[in-house]
Amino acid sequence: MDRLNKLESYLSDYKNRLNAILDQLNHENLEPIVTAIIDTFKRGKTLFVVGNGGSAATASHMQVDFSFFVRYFTKFRPRIIALTDNVPMMTAVGNDTSFDDIFVEQLKSVFVPGDTILGISASGNSENVIRAAEYVNENGGTSICWVGFSGGKLKDISKISLHLENGRGDYGPIEDVHMILDHIIVNYFSEDEEFLALK
Repeated sequence: MDRLNKLESYLSDYKNRLNAILDQLNHENLEPIVTAIIDTFKRGKTLFVVGNGGSAATASHMQVDFSFFVRYFTKFRPRIIALTDNVPMMTAVGNDTSFDDIFVEQLKSVFVPGDTILGISASGNSENVIRAAEYVNENGGTSICWVGFSGGKLKDISKISLHLENGRGDYGPIEDVHMILDHIIVNYFSEDEEFLALK
């Protein structure tokens, strides 16, 4: 089989896997997440976003979209922090204590009751994300997770879970969908009266 035919077959299969995840997404499983995020901003609290690898990139992208892209339709600037972006802090904690603590140690300095954390993890078993969510739960905050595969521990401990199941180890499509979720939510804000009323 030549490359053109291989690409045709692979692209068709990838699109099928991606669409199988997207088909699980609906307004009912998205609404609790949007409501929790808007409620966080209404209270003047902070949304923290965490993840590893591709999910870390999604977390960073979310901070850009939520705090900069929104300028196109509102003057309100949500309080959002991607804990993935403080490389010196993460390397200090990882070197001196454990990579499992790179997010929770940052939260200990900046988290206040009422804040929200969004943990992004394909497997749902990233220990550093789990510890951060547990810390928020134990200290008066709200934990949200976006997970794939079988959901993992993060699905079970988070107060609000969006589990879009896919094949174990099939990172590409689930990470694509997590980025799509960012874009769906931030663009939806431009039509949400409650968000647009925030000052």
